[in-house]
Amino acid sequence: MTSRSPAKNPNAFKWLVTVLAAGHFALVFITGRIRWEHVAADLLLVVLAWAGAGPRRFLRGAFPLWLTGMILDSQSLWLGVRGTIHTGDLWNLEKALFPAPGGMIWPEWWWHNPNTPLDLLCGFAYAAYLYEVFLVAIWFFFKKDRRFESLCWAFFVVNAIGVVIYVIYPAAPPWYVLKYGLGPANLAALPSPAGTARFDAFFGINYFANFYSRNPNVFGAMPSLHAAYPLMMVLVLWYRGTAWRVGTVLFALLVAFSAIYLTHHYILDVLAGSIAAVVAFVVVRAVFARWVSEASQAAPVPLPSGGNTRA
Repeated sequence: MTSRSPAKNPNAFKWLVTVLAAGHFALVFITGRIRWEHVAADLLLVVLAWAGAGPRRFLRGAFPLWLTGMILDSQSLWLGVRGTIHTGDLWNLEKALFPAPGGMIWPEWWWHNPNTPLDLLCGFAYAAYLYEVFLVAIWFFFKKDRRFESLCWAFFVVNAIGVVIYVIYPAAPPWYVLKYGLGPANLAALPSPAGTARFDAFFGINYFANFYSRNPNVFGAMPSLHAAYPLMMVLVLWYRGTAWRVGTVLFALLVAFSAIYLTHHYILDVLAGSIAAVVAFVVVRAVFARWVSEASQAAPVPLPSGGNTRA
């Protein structure tokens, strides 16, 4: 019997992807949010689906990356159902748990005590953290490593965890409190590059200004997905040995520090992001391990030559 599931039926998969891409394009068009990136992403999705077996194999694994982009980009549609916005809770708890000199919290202290070497180092980390995920995923694909698909799904799951928490517990980042105070949330507040603006100013560019201008959710401090992604890479690449462990751990620590130094996140956000990364990694790994186990048990056992079934 031939399977009719999208995963095993090329035609079903091609049309499923096409319908999803068309649906997303219609959504951003109707809601007035359409940008060239939406057109490019949706068009690329359809092209990969119909281009042949090789591109489809890549798309099956990388499809969660498109889903991730869709949910992050669509956050503005869900802001009306989010919970009470917290502007001072994390600030006050941070001050109690992780006090900095002068009665400040560490993001605040670093805001008042920046230096150029750290601006450049942390700016680089904030620019590179996302590309680390994509480079590792592409590397896994060309190695034909089954970790390619599980990494992409883990990336989706950790982002889904983050978005759900943003809706349940919307919280202001440190830069917002430094600018607007601890009072009632200012719903007209615009997204800010915060400390990364110093990186832009040093090089005379607008990389972070443009990046954060597209952030649809100012009140998404908790958890820190900036801290989550590099930690996930530590877990994914741990099997590679000592050199990879040291390199990925150092980069994860740098990004975590950068989140605090650049006043985008509290220490509490970084800890929450780390927990989210571990949860996503463990859950997806367990699901894939179960699928592999079930597939191996369901595989037919070849009969001995001559049709003798004794043994």
